[in-house]
Amino acid sequence: MNYQSWLGVQDSKFGYGSMLAGFVDSAPKVVRFDPLASSMVYMGVPYGLERWYKGQVLSCFTMWETDTLPAQFVRWLGLYDQIIVPCQHNVELFSPHHPNVQYVPLGVDRKFWVPQPDPSGVFRFHAGGSLWTRKGLDIAVKAFAKLRLPDAELHIKAAPHARDVPSTRLPAGVFLNRDWMTMEQQRDWYAKAHVFVAPARGEGFGLMPLQAISMGIPTIVSHTSGQIEFEHLATGVAPTRKSQANIGFWDETHETHLAELMMDHYRNWADKRVVALENAKQAEQFNWRKSTAKLLAVLPTGTLLANPAVEHPNITVSIQVKKNETCDIGTQHFEFKKGETYRVTEGVHQVLFDAGVLA
Repeated sequence: MNYQSWLGVQDSKFGYGSMLAGFVDSAPKVVRFDPLASSMVYMGVPYGLERWYKGQVLSCFTMWETDTLPAQFVRWLGLYDQIIVPCQHNVELFSPHHPNVQYVPLGVDRKFWVPQPDPSGVFRFHAGGSLWTRKGLDIAVKAFAKLRLPDAELHIKAAPHARDVPSTRLPAGVFLNRDWMTMEQQRDWYAKAHVFVAPARGEGFGLMPLQAISMGIPTIVSHTSGQIEFEHLATGVAPTRKSQANIGFWDETHETHLAELMMDHYRNWADKRVVALENAKQAEQFNWRKSTAKLLAVLPTGTLLANPAVEHPNITVSIQVKKNETCDIGTQHFEFKKGETYRVTEGVHQVLFDAGVLA
């Protein structure tokens, strides 16, 4: 028996939650999930782990979308025995900061995301994602506007919690859906698309375009990070150039290049659909069962801990303040003097950083 403890976001509406559900649901019968398992995998940002049991081998399944890791990621990586990432871009990104980085791609449920009948009615481009800018949804809107097609529409699925979705009115022919959808509703929404467009600036992997590919929908992806893993299954790949992100650089597609690919798919949709249906069969290489087998291959076979004791992270940061500061954070009282260096916990550091008092 292989005892495992896989933790993370429990709601599959979110990216990490969908990832956790995909792995757990595809685990073989020899795997037993138990919080006291000696092998623990936390799926999320490294600094999200709140506690674990002494004696557990700690793995973090995480990802990042630009070419530079946030400092908070780097500070926490040493807490884990190994780091697991879903694309080769992330292997290269995390390896300078941790000696044990493993590659395990994500997957798609090939029994659920299956081809549907040809869409009818107005020609529809679809795009979507949780973050407007990182997913390149602004690029999709600009590219669609360049097409000037009176018989085409662009439908965008954006998460309700996404803060960077523009509040201004979108151009004619562009429709935005910000409601949560069930899995069945999502599949029905995909099925109405003639073409799916994924011009992301950066991806840890890219589940939405892979789901579209699995359904046999002609799919255009940008040549970036995680999407490179499956871009050979897309019917169009948009070139990218480096552009400034909040942290480091990521990949940006020019709207003119994307518009050219969209117009090509509009004019030659029947041929693209034939290719897409063939590519859908090849999406089997990314099914969750195979991804889970790869995950288990990099994890130690777990046993049950005999006398577990709860442990909490103790990540500290060196700081200096701009001027003398006296403050209370939680139950702690601090008196900081300008020019002196202090070690504080990650939480205290974040409060001071947000307050703008750090030098």
